[in-house]
Amino acid sequence: MLSFLVVFAAWFFQAFTGFGAGIFIVGILSLFYNPKEVVVSSSVVNLLGNLLVFVFLKGRASPDFRILFHLGVGSFLGIAISSKILMLVSKDALRALIGIFILVLGFYDFLVQKGWLKLKLKRSFLNGVFAGFLGGLAAGLVGMGGPPPVVYLNQVCKDVESFKLTLALYFTFNVLTRAFFYFLYGDISLWNKELITSSVLATPFGIFLGLKASQYVKPHILKQFISLSVFFLGLFLLITAL
Repeated sequence: MLSFLVVFAAWFFQAFTGFGAGIFIVGILSLFYNPKEVVVSSSVVNLLGNLLVFVFLKGRASPDFRILFHLGVGSFLGIAISSKILMLVSKDALRALIGIFILVLGFYDFLVQKGWLKLKLKRSFLNGVFAGFLGGLAAGLVGMGGPPPVVYLNQVCKDVESFKLTLALYFTFNVLTRAFFYFLYGDISLWNKELITSSVLATPFGIFLGLKASQYVKPHILKQFISLSVFFLGLFLLITAL
């Protein structure tokens, strides 16, 4: 029941903002389950969730495939490195460092979205690859790779639904890559069937209600909320690592 409620809330949040399910799922359920099992098993749930977001939004927006390619190249490299590291080292220090980075990243994006800082990211191959690499690195290590590409897309995508759809496809690629390397480097015992089953039942309900709720919020307010969410999720990750 706990995993059902956590996953429902996580996917409601991701459908509302475009990201965050992995952070909620890993951050909370790792307190009650083996953290490595949660990181690995959540990849199955995240794959289902992002495919459902794509299904719900595909008739209302168009993804930016050029940006997806840039993010995908960087993400593949980051996940390939971090998935190997995950099986070898303790994650506490890594969680703290990644939490600090995400916290600073969210604060920076909030300043940009409010118009208080003019140092806005530009759409380019190098920026996309770098954002994808940082996201892939964090995803493979702690299952929370959303914030770097979220901040990048939040600044280069004008339409909120295109932002969400592009992110959903990026996360789908990200999850498939993680699953491949987890199978390559990992242990089959890390796949928790009970956790996966309860999560699969909760995901569609959270996505449907989250997408509905986001339609009642003005786009510029939602963008600011997204940046604040990155900040507070980084803070949450840092606190849970201490």
